[in-house]
Amino acid sequence: MSSAVAATGNTSKFFAAKTRSAAHTRLFAAAVVPDVIDDDVHTVMEYPETESARKTHLSAKIGRPVTEFQYRVYDACRQIPVGCFSTYKAIADHLGSGPRAVGNALSKNPFAPLPIPCHRVLTSDCYIGGFSGDTKSKIFWKKAKLEKEGVAFDDSGYVLPKHQQSQFFSDFK
Repeated sequence: MSSAVAATGNTSKFFAAKTRSAAHTRLFAAAVVPDVIDDDVHTVMEYPETESARKTHLSAKIGRPVTEFQYRVYDACRQIPVGCFSTYKAIADHLGSGPRAVGNALSKNPFAPLPIPCHRVLTSDCYIGGFSGDTKSKIFWKKAKLEKEGVAFDDSGYVLPKHQQSQFFSDFK
């Protein structure tokens, strides 16, 4: 994949010396698999492309207009190709923002699963992270969506180490 980071051993500027977070491991162990898993990765929502359409669009998810910052996050997120993932930090670095602000914007994403595939955004240590503002059960929806697209996870909710380099996307425009 030309847009994914080329593998150079097991390190990159994004994953060098990353250790697994004990908190993430505990979160995943405490998560509850829901009775129904939403693994839809094909539904396309209408996305306002023009500035005037963006100013008048009201988010059905939050009942308010989408902010300029949220659109910047969504525009970056929509660049992540199928079969790849990025991180809140990589998007934040691209935007000159912070990872929590990116996560907050993505938790309010009314354009999922497409054209804004927020399920493709993980934590910096390649942990599944939250989904739709939830860390207890919807993370299994996120995991199922990514697995359907070819991203593999271990039993603790982390991208398999052998795929972390080849499937990581950071080539934001």
